[in-house]
Amino acid sequence: MNNFEFKQNENYFMPVSLLPPGKDERDALVGAHYRENQRYKVAYKTDREKVQSLLPPGFIAKDPAVISICFAECRGIDYLAGGGYNLVCVDVDVEFKGQRDYAEGSYALVLWMNKFYPILLGRELLGAAKLMAEVPDANKLDDEISFYAAEEGTRLLEGKLWGFKEKSKQEIDEMVKAGEGKCWLGYKHFPAVDLKGADISYATYLPTENVIKKAWKAEGEFRFLGGIDWKRAPLSWNVANTLSELPILEYVSAEAWTESSIYMPNRKLL
Repeated sequence: MNNFEFKQNENYFMPVSLLPPGKDERDALVGAHYRENQRYKVAYKTDREKVQSLLPPGFIAKDPAVISICFAECRGIDYLAGGGYNLVCVDVDVEFKGQRDYAEGSYALVLWMNKFYPILLGRELLGAAKLMAEVPDANKLDDEISFYAAEEGTRLLEGKLWGFKEKSKQEIDEMVKAGEGKCWLGYKHFPAVDLKGADISYATYLPTENVIKKAWKAEGEFRFLGGIDWKRAPLSWNVANTLSELPILEYVSAEAWTESSIYMPNRKLL
């Protein structure tokens, strides 16, 4: 009798003998093409020392420290057979200075998502700090959109944007140029099975190719709902409470855009 055998350089996810391996390094199982993402972002300055205390080794918060809260409705995803999901991402503007590598961009402190499959891929493959939550579609009324994330009915955060004004092609080009040379960054940390240390622990580099179709300037505001008891949100209570202690010193921007994306080959940073 022969046991299941791993093929060299293939991507396997548990259950390893039942889920098919990915096609290649660009594709997570089937594909990593997002045909349409609708994103809403509110950015604000906060206390740099408090942010720095939340960053893994090698990451340095930019000065001034800026946090971006991005709510997204992701649709037409290849590996979900054309389906989609919603998320709220908490990013910090950073640079990474390792023993060998340098990168700058946005480090994801946490992402709350409403579907398990992309959570599994993000955690096991990319080192993205993804957690399960209730993240419904944005509520759109007149010229205002609002969003939230919750656990077991307990709201963790709330945000809204209003006063949308469509950006010109020149302004969209400026958005693209501002993002050149920057990337989304993560930290892949898997604890050892005996809970003594870690099996792996390192930073990750997660590039994408994005095509912005439309974009809008807006006004916006945001808040974490602090003071959450463990019994009301067993998974995310401490995450939301800790982030609620980061002060909103000044709103920097609010904007929205529609894009298509392809996730490119990621890599380990040292």
